[in-house]
Amino acid sequence: MTDAAADVTAILDTLSAGRFIALGWSGGGPHALACATLLPERNAAAVLLAGVAPYDADGLALVCRHGAGECREFEAAVAGSETLTSYLEGQREHLGHVTGEEVAEALGGVVSDVDKAALSGDFAEHVARSFRRAVLHGVEGWRDDDLAFVMPWGYPPDAISVPVVIWQGGEDKMVPYDHGVWLSGHVRGARSHLHRDEGHLSLIQRIGDILDDAKDSAGFTA
Repeated sequence: MTDAAADVTAILDTLSAGRFIALGWSGGGPHALACATLLPERNAAAVLLAGVAPYDADGLALVCRHGAGECREFEAAVAGSETLTSYLEGQREHLGHVTGEEVAEALGGVVSDVDKAALSGDFAEHVARSFRRAVLHGVEGWRDDDLAFVMPWGYPPDAISVPVVIWQGGEDKMVPYDHGVWLSGHVRGARSHLHRDEGHLSLIQRIGDILDDAKDSAGFTA
């Protein structure tokens, strides 16, 4: 996870950018927290949108707390790189050609009813396009993300000094609601928005509020 901070630093330097807000959606959550931990002089705030908690967190299981597909994926990650690569290659074919109309069905049991309702129109096309591009050149990036989720993060969540905002939905079948609850209780000073009626994808419909809250937390006025 800590590699994310070095990557973000390189991007910021290339763009001659200064302070920034890190927003991590789903598996991006721990990477946003890594920036908050390791780049406090530049990271003004971190936002976790349905972000995952540490795999080794006491009293919180990641594997088999998701939908069936997610369960198999993380079991493969625990088994190691070779097993995981084989599993992901089996998923690559249909995701490499998925359309917006097909994406909800392709995600199967990890999409709740509230997420299915949100997954339509331009947003569905965007998600499908993201999947297609993600596997265009192979599954290596996907594999490395999954492996990172089941390894120690490399930083303590309670040592973060910059503002952190946590958004989590109770209808989320990809990252269980109790991950948001755990993070809310273990990230020092975190501001939490835990919505029982939201899912993993439907939260994006609140993006205006999410960004406004993030800018307020960071002290940005424009």
